[in-house]
Amino acid sequence: MTGPGQVLRRAVTPVALFVLAMAARWPNGRFLTVDEAYHWISLSRRFATAIATGNFADTFYFGHPAVITLWLGALGHTISQALTAAEILQEHPATFYTVMRLPAATITALALALAYPLLERLTGRTIALLAALLWIGEPFLVAHSQLFHMDATLTSLMTLSLLLMLVALQSNTRSFVHSPWWIASGLVAGLGLLTKSPTLLLAPLAGLVVIIRQGLPSTLTVRSVVMTMVRCIPPLAVWCGMAALVWIALWPAMWVRPLATTWGVVSEILFDGGAPHPWGNFFFGRAVADPGPLFYLVAIPFRLAPWTLIGALIWVGFIVRDGKDAWKDANRPLLLLAVFVVLFVAAISVMAKKFDRYALPVFPALTILAAAGFSRGYDFLSNRGIIDALRRFGAAHPWQSAGYVLVVTAVITNLIWYHPYYLAYYNPLLGGGAVARQVLPIGWGEGLELAAEFIAAQPDGGERPIAVFYQAVLSPFAPAGVAPLQAIQNPLRVDYAVAYIDQIQRNTRPELHAPLRRLKPIHIVRIHGIDYAYIYQVPPPVTETPDTDFGDMVRLHGYNLDTSAIRASGALTITLVWQALAQSDRDYMIFVHMMNDAGERVAQVDVPLGTERWRPRLWQPGRYISMVQHFPLPPDLPVGTYRLAIGVYDLQTFSRLPLRTNGEQADDAGQDALLLTRVTIP
Repeated sequence: MTGPGQVLRRAVTPVALFVLAMAARWPNGRFLTVDEAYHWISLSRRFATAIATGNFADTFYFGHPAVITLWLGALGHTISQALTAAEILQEHPATFYTVMRLPAATITALALALAYPLLERLTGRTIALLAALLWIGEPFLVAHSQLFHMDATLTSLMTLSLLLMLVALQSNTRSFVHSPWWIASGLVAGLGLLTKSPTLLLAPLAGLVVIIRQGLPSTLTVRSVVMTMVRCIPPLAVWCGMAALVWIALWPAMWVRPLATTWGVVSEILFDGGAPHPWGNFFFGRAVADPGPLFYLVAIPFRLAPWTLIGALIWVGFIVRDGKDAWKDANRPLLLLAVFVVLFVAAISVMAKKFDRYALPVFPALTILAAAGFSRGYDFLSNRGIIDALRRFGAAHPWQSAGYVLVVTAVITNLIWYHPYYLAYYNPLLGGGAVARQVLPIGWGEGLELAAEFIAAQPDGGERPIAVFYQAVLSPFAPAGVAPLQAIQNPLRVDYAVAYIDQIQRNTRPELHAPLRRLKPIHIVRIHGIDYAYIYQVPPPVTETPDTDFGDMVRLHGYNLDTSAIRASGALTITLVWQALAQSDRDYMIFVHMMNDAGERVAQVDVPLGTERWRPRLWQPGRYISMVQHFPLPPDLPVGTYRLAIGVYDLQTFSRLPLRTNGEQADDAGQDALLLTRVTIP
């Protein structure tokens, strides 16, 4: 009989694991992903409104079906509104995104804690605890657990359902029909199916588990095989029935339009999942429609932590070594987990639409196999006396405790190093992000907020919208809003444009990016060795574009001349657009001389290069600076044609910067002076 003290002790580990998992998965509102910005935040509001108004048919949007995600989103909205109304939280995008993501993050942490006692039943305490620790710190799992999306929730529910059916297989219940573990597996599978349709891939594994439990007949005849299959029907009917019950009970659209809703999910699987992504994909340096069947075999190792990849390979090596002895009781749950991994990866590899996150449901299983691999490795060394030898020299005592400390230290260090950009994590054993960006599609919106932060820090960063492809992702962080990328064709509308790695890799709308390729970025957002976003300053419009450099520091990109108010104001207006070529440690002056036909100087201005906000010391290479300069003329200036000469000189030494130009030099204005234009004074 189990006493209260023993129950409490058994609860300590799952509770501690939940706290650790929650700490790792605590969401932040620093950035927004594409799907959150364009789909889930607005759809969760719509879902909550549909429930509140009784418009249940409007809880179906597309066939994912994402119902659990939307329920969690509705809860996030409710919590956010309540905390804001109570003035506990202030209205701010980062705060809102954090609260919106919190319910889904909690589900993933809770699922991990619930999985631990199941793992302990299946594999023993050592493997279960090590697997849980690896699961907690797996960067790709952490990344998606912090977001308001389907895949992490799907992963948690599928893994729970899978572990429950394996516990049912190991239990002493005479029939699956009456097994609480089996029934619970079906119920959790229903929650998974309400999250996303890949949960259907648990059904073949459920059938395999039932067949194993029923046992194959000793003599394989048609009649014996048929009878075995018939005996499998009741447990499978119970499992599927539990899933169907949850499907109907928690999806309001099923209450009013069951056939249309079900067909919507089926058509999503058949038609949308089988079609390539409309914006294309990327694999091994090329933009492609479908990366092909090898995609996940490459993507999964890149997304795994090094220790998970190594541990899983060690386990595979021991299984191969075991040969016919591999199918023994202790290995059976692990082999079935491996079967699930192979089945799932094979199934999603057939589909034309591929993202690395689609493989997320196999990651918990891989951490479990990795833990088993390390455990087998430890036993292997122990059996050969190596561990005992280390203990005699004091190098391995206590070995297990030291191992757990090492795992926890590695996991925490890895999480701290990559915080908060776990989406930018790629296995360093395979070259990390520097290699991954040449092989796999990268970028889901993370990093765009850093581009907005850089632009907002510029003196003119808050004056005009930012041109970008993913407008909804950047919008919450842009001080003056956003504009479509094609706005760069109208330089008076935007000052800055951002090109994102996702569109560059997949060559999305190349005609929109073509004008940017002719420019040099003024800043590159780099996260963990990956160039995520390229920030360009959109050149101000000019009517004249001389090809002229002054030294190695500045280029005259172009100019506009306004002579319409000469007689009214006694001045003409020159707009000079400069482009920085290099960083400067000093300030410079420019001179503008007006010369008559005799080569005499009749007017002159000397002003600092740049503007009050943009002195050369602040210029970054590639940046454009627009100067509007009024040029006063003598009131008695005779009618005629005059020449304008311009040059740049050092304020400290008064020496002029060397002139390099394809245009005409103004020799009568001195050395290194450009003949800018000729002006007719009426």
